[in-house]
Amino acid sequence: MNTAHLALLLAVAASVTAAWRAVPALTRPEYAFGVAVPAGAADPALGRIRKAYGRNVVALGIGGAACMWALGFLTGPAAALGIGATALVVADLAAYALASRAVRAAKADGDWYAGARQAVTADLSFRTDPVRARWRGLVPAVAVLAATAAVGLLRSGSLPATLPGLEGWALDGGPRVPAGFWNAANPVLAQAAVIAATVLVLVAVVRARPEIDAARPAATARRYRAYLTALADLMLFTAACANLTLTGIALRLWELAPASITTTAVVFAPLLAAAALAVRFELRVGTGGHRLPALPEEADEDTGLVQRDTDRHWHLGGLVYANRDDPAVLVHQRVGGSQWTVNLGHPVGLTATAVLVAAAATAAAVGALS
Repeated sequence: MNTAHLALLLAVAASVTAAWRAVPALTRPEYAFGVAVPAGAADPALGRIRKAYGRNVVALGIGGAACMWALGFLTGPAAALGIGATALVVADLAAYALASRAVRAAKADGDWYAGARQAVTADLSFRTDPVRARWRGLVPAVAVLAATAAVGLLRSGSLPATLPGLEGWALDGGPRVPAGFWNAANPVLAQAAVIAATVLVLVAVVRARPEIDAARPAATARRYRAYLTALADLMLFTAACANLTLTGIALRLWELAPASITTTAVVFAPLLAAAALAVRFELRVGTGGHRLPALPEEADEDTGLVQRDTDRHWHLGGLVYANRDDPAVLVHQRVGGSQWTVNLGHPVGLTATAVLVAAAATAAAVGALS
């Protein structure tokens, strides 16, 4: 294992650690480790839990980096990266779940909601005047797909009998595969899947139940509209970036691009750009728009109510939601940034999750057998 491999392993360990360390800061202020917290809660236990979580994540990151380094000499850098990163993510998730349990216990001991008037607020204007995605932003992703397909058609008559396996840092390792339609057209089909998935997810997201704070309904409704508009633009931009990366993979698969680490860096640069923009979005806008500044007329808005405590329906630190009395199928997660989860208590949500799990298990089984 050379210095470049070691640097990559350390960079991955540092990135995973930094991401999990930042999760509490990216989460909406009304939730602490997936637990509902009333505005103004300043229990000393909450501060201690946050500090302990931060120390645990850093310790896990250091230990994970050391394990990845040692594993690299036994299994090689690629296997060490996959195994080590997965183990580190699982360990950080466990640390987050433990912190969530600690917050729940402190909340119960301190009776944080004592005397609070709990309520739920709905804004029907999201039904009568829904947020509309700016679909023209999908044009770049479609244009990239069309250009890639055109190059593929031109190249199809002169493809070699086998295509590269695209493994390793330079995308030049692994066994070569037959140049059949499905192998050769795989990147183009993936681009079409990206566009279809983006459209479906975006349609579902803009119609999902908005996050309206019972204490500040007018301000949070305005922010949520701005948030959804910006998020839709980000999703369309990400689709274009993903398709650009798939174009690079296609050019390498069709042996129109050389095998090198430089090529790999160029191929995945669009995805890195999308990731950087997503981080910027979370820091400036935040989930539901909670980081957007209030307008002058919203500064004093306060209904005297607090959002209803629904902790009993949330599990695994705010990652899993199950409420059979809730008609919503898609809801915001309580963890980190702009993420949704399905309501496992709803028949549609449960069925969709079961289908996805079955499809993933089938694909894994087919891959293992092949």
